[in-house]
Amino acid sequence: MLNAIVGFFTVPLLLGYFGKADYGLLSIAMACNGYMHLMDLGMNTGAVKYFSQWSAEGNKGKIFRVARTNISFYIIISIINIIGLIALAIWGENLFSVSHEQFLQLRECFYILALFSTISWVTTTFNQLLVADKQMAFTMQIQSLVTVLRLGLIGITIWGTLSLSEYFFWLTLMVAIVIVPYMYKCKKCSLIDSFKPALFWSEFRVVLFFSLSLFALSLFQVTASQSRPIILGIFCDNGADAVADFRIVEVIPSFIIMLSGSFMSIFLPKTSEMLVRNDKEEIIAFVKKWTTFTTIIVCVLCFPFILSNKEIISAYVGSSYSYLGKWMALWCAFLIIQLHSTPAFSLVLANGKTKALVWFTCVACVVSMIVNASLSKVIPVGSAVIGYSTYMVILIFVYYLYFYKKYLNLNRWLLIKAFLMPIIPAVIAAIVPLVVKLDISIFDSFSTSERLKYILLFSINAVLWLVIYTILLKMFKLLPSLKTLKK
Repeated sequence: MLNAIVGFFTVPLLLGYFGKADYGLLSIAMACNGYMHLMDLGMNTGAVKYFSQWSAEGNKGKIFRVARTNISFYIIISIINIIGLIALAIWGENLFSVSHEQFLQLRECFYILALFSTISWVTTTFNQLLVADKQMAFTMQIQSLVTVLRLGLIGITIWGTLSLSEYFFWLTLMVAIVIVPYMYKCKKCSLIDSFKPALFWSEFRVVLFFSLSLFALSLFQVTASQSRPIILGIFCDNGADAVADFRIVEVIPSFIIMLSGSFMSIFLPKTSEMLVRNDKEEIIAFVKKWTTFTTIIVCVLCFPFILSNKEIISAYVGSSYSYLGKWMALWCAFLIIQLHSTPAFSLVLANGKTKALVWFTCVACVVSMIVNASLSKVIPVGSAVIGYSTYMVILIFVYYLYFYKKYLNLNRWLLIKAFLMPIIPAVIAAIVPLVVKLDISIFDSFSTSERLKYILLFSINAVLWLVIYTILLKMFKLLPSLKTLKK
């Protein structure tokens, strides 16, 4: 949560200090490195599963051996990662649509990432051990500390006029240094007996094979997400500017996704239990209730930004970027379509039959990338939003037309009704702010900054819509009580 909030406020600071093009270079470098983390091969989930299982069985010796072999595995992966980053630094100039001077800066970022690659990958082993031991509070404290330090680094960068490379070096070092407290905590809690890499591949194999079964699905999910800034950097006429615009548009939707991210972790254990009991009435009641309630939450998160997209962009990074508002609004609209399906999709995952899901996700991913690339020269940022929206819509259609009926035997019209019932009042409530159409000129008598005026205008529209929406929900008896939700 803290990381997302800090990220929300640091974008305009970094954008204003480095400028649009250089900020775009930072985003390209981090997107390339983020995509390379697919080489994790699903180990993050698999290792946590088996470390937890062996801990419950009291098999500490096996945890020690596999954890030390995991270190060896990540060292090998980091070497491949380093080779890829260095290759991009040496031969990648023609790959990205940036000037020669911009690529020289991008090259320095790739070298910095390569320098810390091994530390970053090996840190994953210790994080897995801590999560498996239910030490999430400790890892969150460390991540929160890093986030606070990031804020301090931004202040030092602006005050001390650090260059892009200097800022990126200290930022990457700050993230890498997390390995020190993680190693200390693992040793103190006897989660690992030695930091020396080992080669117990026969015992490690069971974790790897299980992880590979999850890898294909995550491959296409991550590709659909992480490829967008890379595609913009390659196919747009001015890649750095396009990626910078995309990062601005991305902030609000990412914040909404982060706030909604807890839904799946809440639903999955519950749906797994229900499938074991195979109580059809219980499953139907769960899907109906939680599809409606999830849709209400997502509407509350998305509609204010859809209605006042230009105002929030202007307040965030300045009115010169207001042209990006329509793409943020479109993205938020498609988020409502995507996130409303979380309760039913948790049933699909709990069912465990993911082979068909992998193939459909692959097709959706490829189509979205083609759409993104083909439109990138015409509407740079729009191509990324439309491309990813295409990915989401394809999967939603697949869920309704195939998975919900074949694997869960759910009444699809029941799901559609549970989704539409909260949507219709939300659209009706939006008519008033759209018709009234308040303008920033109403604050001309106020001696405040332009950005504050945009924030006030956004707040008025948001409150107006929310009041009307709440009244309509109560009229249609769609607001569930807290007592009902606890059941």
